[in-house]
Amino acid sequence: MLLIDARCGDKVKVKEILGKEAILKKVEAMGVRKGDVFEVIQRWGRNLLVRNENNRLVISSDIAKNIEVELIKTSPPPCEIKPCRRRRWRWGWFR
Repeated sequence: MLLIDARCGDKVKVKEILGKEAILKKVEAMGVRKGDVFEVIQRWGRNLLVRNENNRLVISSDIAKNIEVELIKTSPPPCEIKPCRRRRWRWGWFR
């Protein structure tokens, strides 16, 4: 399974990083190494927000296609929380 296939709330373990040496250096400079465990927090557009203990990383889909992962745990996605409702203040008597 590739990292691009992971959904919100999934915990994954990095098995292997595929691709050319330039991609390997870029991914390792970000702090993603073989054997690390990440949780996918949010997907937006072509990017993924992942968390590793105290660190958060944004990984583009181009790089996520080159990271092979193993699914450890699936949980309800945290990104499907109901949107907050802001209170609108109106002028005058109408509230």
